[in-house]
Amino acid sequence: MSSTAVEIITSVKYKNLAEEIELAIRQQYLEDKMPWVVCFSGGKDSTALLQLVFYSLGSLPKERLNKEIHVLCNDTLVENPSIAEHVDEQLTRIEEWGKRSLYQHNPDLFQVMKVNPSMEDRFWVNLIGKGYPSPNRWFRWCTKRLKIRPTNQYIADAVGTRGETIIVLGTRKAESSNRASSMKNYDNGRRVRNHILPNTFVFTPIADLSDNDVWAYLLQVPNPWGGDNLDLLEMYGNACSAGECPFVIDTGTQSCGKSRFGCWVCTVVRRDRSMENYIRNGEQWLTELLDFRDWLYRIRQEDNQGLPQCFRIGTRFSGFLLRTRREILQRLLAIQGNVNTELISAAELNYVRQLLERDSGTNNDNNLRQFVFELPGKVVTVISDFDLSGGCRKRLGAMPFSGAKLVSVDEAPTVYSSLTRIAYRLIEPSHGE
Repeated sequence: MSSTAVEIITSVKYKNLAEEIELAIRQQYLEDKMPWVVCFSGGKDSTALLQLVFYSLGSLPKERLNKEIHVLCNDTLVENPSIAEHVDEQLTRIEEWGKRSLYQHNPDLFQVMKVNPSMEDRFWVNLIGKGYPSPNRWFRWCTKRLKIRPTNQYIADAVGTRGETIIVLGTRKAESSNRASSMKNYDNGRRVRNHILPNTFVFTPIADLSDNDVWAYLLQVPNPWGGDNLDLLEMYGNACSAGECPFVIDTGTQSCGKSRFGCWVCTVVRRDRSMENYIRNGEQWLTELLDFRDWLYRIRQEDNQGLPQCFRIGTRFSGFLLRTRREILQRLLAIQGNVNTELISAAELNYVRQLLERDSGTNNDNNLRQFVFELPGKVVTVISDFDLSGGCRKRLGAMPFSGAKLVSVDEAPTVYSSLTRIAYRLIEPSHGE
């Protein structure tokens, strides 16, 4: 047994910490009438947070439990299937226990909700249907579409009908230096801080806990809704991962950027070590998913995607060719049949096919979409290709488009004006190519 495991199992420090946190939770709950949205991802931090909330509120007289609790889970629809199964089981238990034991006097005050991205924002719709490149750290288009928008929409709806809302998050400063810095920037010296949504506030009661504190609490305090925290520990052990993907509610919170629990298609990381370790520990059926993810990473890195010679000035971002998008879909459907697990829904598949058919019949010259931006001292042409042939390009690296002014466009993606992209300068092939 490792020294860390011994430290966790023998620790009694968590008792005093838990008592302090539970007191802060009760005080905040009783301070106003604002409903709570408690964010739950199924990982160790959100599990510890929800346990603390349940034990805190469970010690109050029932007549004082008079405001709504929403347990909110975000499902990107491309979660690691093993993790998704665990989360669904926990949500069922949480809803049953919350209505039966915590809010039995008024079950309608306790709601459990899992939100999904809209059809237009879903991963396969953007990757295959629209030709977006697989996400990278410069063009992390997935976070806003898959996580932030659906979560914030649910919260905004809650605020709209009730005036104000408090989001209860399990973020911790010890998760990473980036997280600590971000939380420090938002710290106003009070228990709650403002969120980017109007009339919305954020409460982070376990912000100062260490990893060992969290595990000591989880392994020595029974799970109130009947979940088994030893199973949770085993899940982390099988993945040998440094942590979990955080619950993202705004652009100030970095989504998964290391090998952590989250989307099985994540290409922001070079290797998905958590899925590799799941396979090494017996989940052999995930091999096809991992191979597919690795392939999506590799084809994004390819430096020659064939640009027409007529476009010799300007830059280009690494969108996928129409034929590549078709191949991605073909491979995805083959894997879905082999593993007997839904990787793309029937409705999403139908929409993706409509987008591919639309682009196949485009009337644009050379099957191109062209966006022209004006930056200080230069004009940049961004070419989004459907099916290009011939030509070459040279990688220029990341270019900030924060000051860019959109001059002309066939079909405008407004997000281009605010983010940094990998850019390429088109070059004329040498003779003989």
